[in-house]
Amino acid sequence: METITGVKRPWEPGAPPEGPPPSFGAEEWASAPAVEDPSAPPPSIIPPAAVSSAVADHAAAAEMQALQGEKLWLQQQNAQLQQQLAQLQQQHMALMAAHQQMAARTAAVAQHAAPQLPIPTTTAPVPTPMVHNPAWSEQINPENGQTYYWNSVTGESTYTKPADYISTGGSTVAGTPLPNVKGPPGANLFVVRKMRRGEYDEFTDEDLRREFSKYGTVTRAEMTVDKETGWSKGFGFVSFSSAQEADAALQAVHGSWMAGREMKVEKTRDN
Repeated sequence: METITGVKRPWEPGAPPEGPPPSFGAEEWASAPAVEDPSAPPPSIIPPAAVSSAVADHAAAAEMQALQGEKLWLQQQNAQLQQQLAQLQQQHMALMAAHQQMAARTAAVAQHAAPQLPIPTTTAPVPTPMVHNPAWSEQINPENGQTYYWNSVTGESTYTKPADYISTGGSTVAGTPLPNVKGPPGANLFVVRKMRRGEYDEFTDEDLRREFSKYGTVTRAEMTVDKETGWSKGFGFVSFSSAQEADAALQAVHGSWMAGREMKVEKTRDN
């Protein structure tokens, strides 16, 4: 057999060293780094997402347990407060009943102790009827034409109408009553001083003649008077010497105010 001899290649970097492998002792083998077995299964690795989920589940469970404990405590506190409220309500009802009993006793004692006084009744004052003093008479001053009042008994004279002077019909000039004469057609007026029911008026014949004399010659001035009280009833009649004078008075006085009352003036129906 023919022997085949080859040519030895020179050593290249990265190739195993030439010569036999070195011999290792037991201690050297023990300290040598382990060589992974490519046929062994890879170690199990836990994903980060799974770790985060597990931590979150643990935290949620702990929080739930804390909430359960707090709920139980609140339920216990609520039960105690309900019991205290019921006790307070019972005490309040007892106090209200005692207060009502005390008030009833106090009222009963006061009713028996206080005398029964009559309830005062108030009545509207009845006006005292004025009585006419015949000593007074209405006069006219010839110097200034003003009306004044003269007392034949005392000799007193005044421009202010006395309270006890009430006309019974007609005016007087120098102590002589003036006649009340109805005027011609269209010269007679019906006069009303507006008053409420039960009111009295001190407006007299002289007042009526004086006010309407501003518009012409007055031939009649009469206020209707209550026979029992002597007070004016609030209506009367005025006559002028002409219809023109009556028209002027009607236009000026109707709807106006005279001596504190509203006046209503219209012509009589027999004109």
